[in-house]
Amino acid sequence: MLETSSLKNGNSGDHPADFPASITKVTGNIDLLTEILLFLPPKPLIRFQTVSKHWFSIISAQRFRQLHCRKKHSSGKVDGLLFCWWVYGNNYVDFIPFNNYVDFIPFNNCMSKKQKGIIPLAFKNIVVDSTSSKIERLHSCNGLFCIGFNMGVENDQVYYVYNPSTNQRRLVPLPCTKPREVMVMNLAFDPKVSDYYKLVCVIKSDEIYEFSVYSSETGVWRDSMEILDIKQQYFLAQGVFLNGCMHWVSEMLSFLRFDLDSLSFRAMPSTVIPSGVLKRNIRYFGQSSGHLHLIEVYGFMSMSFDVLELETDYSKWFVKCRVDLSSLHIAYPLMLSEELDLLDVNRRTCNVVCVVVDDKEKTTRLLVSTPDVIVEYDTRRMTIKEVTSVENGKIPVMWEGVSVFEWYDTHQYVETMACV
Repeated sequence: MLETSSLKNGNSGDHPADFPASITKVTGNIDLLTEILLFLPPKPLIRFQTVSKHWFSIISAQRFRQLHCRKKHSSGKVDGLLFCWWVYGNNYVDFIPFNNYVDFIPFNNCMSKKQKGIIPLAFKNIVVDSTSSKIERLHSCNGLFCIGFNMGVENDQVYYVYNPSTNQRRLVPLPCTKPREVMVMNLAFDPKVSDYYKLVCVIKSDEIYEFSVYSSETGVWRDSMEILDIKQQYFLAQGVFLNGCMHWVSEMLSFLRFDLDSLSFRAMPSTVIPSGVLKRNIRYFGQSSGHLHLIEVYGFMSMSFDVLELETDYSKWFVKCRVDLSSLHIAYPLMLSEELDLLDVNRRTCNVVCVVVDDKEKTTRLLVSTPDVIVEYDTRRMTIKEVTSVENGKIPVMWEGVSVFEWYDTHQYVETMACV
């Protein structure tokens, strides 16, 4: 590695080091050195800033961070999955959470157990000098996270935008909400378009939802004229950002697309609810490589389904690929648990938590959560590969300890040099 001599010998800053002539030739060429550094992940880059002032000036430069973010974003690579889910008490009707959990599963076998635990711990310890704060809401977009904390007092909330790769965080000023209540905070960040991020805040006011948008560039909230009746149920907390818009799906209503520039709703096609079915059974909604994807499953134990993709012109949903995971239970028998027959829950302990599309390779891969492992299913080759073992996932009911994650508890972890 390029930094070995200087760091081992205690040389940093501008102190000379006895590098071989070949290495000196590389480090002395700014363009070549920059190209090499762009291939490295964020955490080593942060350490390499201490090699010299010259290296610090390169890595800390806004232009370098822009190039690094865009290079990483264009790859479509997911470095891990972060799960934040709530365990509910015995009062199932009220569904009042009493605790939440954060777990991190990296797609990097070289990461030690201690390193795996650092990220969840960092999320919980963002609020300094507070022992009563708990994570109440979480939303992610292209490597950045928006985290809402309950400070232990009714309606006392704080929100941070956090980059776990660089451990940078920023407190977000809330819009003037009293006596209104912040219900949802969705993050919008596209490094190919801008270095800045936006936040979409959904606010409950009387019997309606109102919308407001914050820009990190201006530090100003802008209110939208759009409203929703609070009886209109959408997956507002799981908004998906793409093409300058936040997208929301619903089990019973038409889908929504909210333009963050015009602060208005735009046309968005919905899927047809089958005849005789009361509502959609949405099993996944997300984006990959600039495409929106949706999975709906009908049938109590159906393991066969279509992965839908939205046309780029928003004209319709079409079948991206057809998937049959029924053979998975042979390798992973815990996927179909007879004990779940006793519960009023879905017996399918197998969920798609991430869809990854690679347009260059023309592949679509599904990351599937089972009680034992998370597996990757290649829809083109119809092959299965174990990604990582699962240790601590639980369906959010106290009376059953079946390990499984859901799509709405799942957040993609992407290493990024983006500033907050």
